[in-house]
Amino acid sequence: MPALAPRQVSVDTRRTILDAALELFSERSFDGASTRAIAELAGVTQPLLNYHFAGKEELWRATVDDLFERFRSSMQARFSGLRGVDDVTIAKLMVRHFVEFSAANPQLHRILMQESKRASSRLDWLVETHVRPLYENAIAMFDRLATSGDLAPIPPAHLYYLVTGAGASVFVMAPECQRLTGVDPFAPEFVAAHADLVVDLLIRATTKESP
Repeated sequence: MPALAPRQVSVDTRRTILDAALELFSERSFDGASTRAIAELAGVTQPLLNYHFAGKEELWRATVDDLFERFRSSMQARFSGLRGVDDVTIAKLMVRHFVEFSAANPQLHRILMQESKRASSRLDWLVETHVRPLYENAIAMFDRLATSGDLAPIPPAHLYYLVTGAGASVFVMAPECQRLTGVDPFAPEFVAAHADLVVDLLIRATTKESP
């Protein structure tokens, strides 16, 4: 097997570090995750980690950037496949995709929960750089449904946290769910059933046809 080019080795090393950082930042928070522990999990030396990332703040931001880029790309790819589909169906399928992504990537909401415990410059950056654009897009989609009468006019703050809470919390709290109920929330059949229930709760139960 031919040896990898130095550039590819560097890209692969960076990827490995980011993956390790994601696990530890989501599990232990920014303050609790040391670069030494991240380097150890990634299987690299501390100097090599420092070569790719100047410090923990830079590594954290790169990790968050990478995670949200994957989220945006995944949601955009799903949306792009729905051209010509009516708004209600689009909303249902996008909510379903959000649940599926949350199940596959619980670290996203774990990091959000870690950083939302108190006000900080990291939280300000996270909200303005990544969360607010997603929030505005989601609210715009649901506003269109409310305007057409296909969705109850729920205030944006309530609606946003209904969606994120119902869609993601069971995966964020997976260890509790497993201990409490004996159910594996990451099992494909559970994810599919949960997505169905969230769609019904947020779309079908609040349409103009509801009693």
